[in-house]
Amino acid sequence: MGERRSSIKDFLSKLKSSKKPLEEVDELVENQNIATLLRRKILEEKLNISLSATGSSILDFVETEGKISYKSIGAIQIPVTVIGPLKIDGYYIRDEKYIPLASIYPALMEAVDLGAKIIGDTRIRVKINRCWLRLFTVSPRRSPIDLCRIVESEIQALNEYEKLKVLCFGRGAGHIINTVMIGENGICETLSKWIEKNDLNELLIKTIGSKIPVITPYLVFDTSINTDIHKGRFGDYNIEPNLFLEAYNALEDLKPIDNSLQPVILGVLTSFYSSIGIKPEYALRSDIRQYNVFTKFRKITVSINSRIILPLTININELSIMNKEVVGILKLESLKSKYLSEIASALVLVAYIGLIASIAKESV
Repeated sequence: MGERRSSIKDFLSKLKSSKKPLEEVDELVENQNIATLLRRKILEEKLNISLSATGSSILDFVETEGKISYKSIGAIQIPVTVIGPLKIDGYYIRDEKYIPLASIYPALMEAVDLGAKIIGDTRIRVKINRCWLRLFTVSPRRSPIDLCRIVESEIQALNEYEKLKVLCFGRGAGHIINTVMIGENGICETLSKWIEKNDLNELLIKTIGSKIPVITPYLVFDTSINTDIHKGRFGDYNIEPNLFLEAYNALEDLKPIDNSLQPVILGVLTSFYSSIGIKPEYALRSDIRQYNVFTKFRKITVSINSRIILPLTININELSIMNKEVVGILKLESLKSKYLSEIASALVLVAYIGLIASIAKESV
């Protein structure tokens, strides 16, 4: 320990006279854990601040550098909450699931928690109506690539993927940038097999230069979600069913001016994605297409049509130790987008119910 402290002091004294000490750290040391410590110490001394909490991390920066971190100084901890269990009745998920959320927005977490309590053990029905892969590629200016034609010929050559269709495509910036939507109606089994067999990767190799995506390829899931809540469940939380319906109508009236639902849904998806190590950009591309609330006898039916965006593949080995632990809460056989799409869809419905219920509760 004495030698290590001595080395840190020696490194810091060498960097003290540098005009760009943070950039020179990597030239002095190879071990990223020591490099992280040095960067943090430099900032503490230079700015006269304390980063002791940021430094109290269990992350191994040797493992994370270049994967989930770059030139780190430490790590920040975000509280993680869990809602559920939610009874999800989908094609891939037919089970009770606890869902973790990074508690980025405390007020939103409270509303989502209320929605989960109101739903209780009521089934949330999830259906994937359509799934597609959106693919962006870049090609050389002198020999533009027609990615659409390459994809179509590749699909036609493989009989087992005959259900796949090129739904739409586009070319821009002098035909250098290609974008193609490949998909199928239904639960995306054919598309999933295509991705998992690496046939997609082989296709990209055939397109010169297109191994470098302009934007990360992503999967789009159009889903329908609904549930029937007994009116008595609202009374358990001091909410009048009629006020719940009035709150829904108020949101509907406001929608042409200010769609209050959209930021709430994006917020809850961002919290979910962040907790399991998926980039928030996928959550921010997601969308709510349509939603409806109506009453029938002793039940209130809530339904949503959503568009859930997720990565093409998720490599669990590239997640942080904390994210890996949180993923374990989901109890999935594997971390695949098709499973997460149904969980995210159920979460959207819970957030929607929680938002309306919160408004109804405040109006009492």
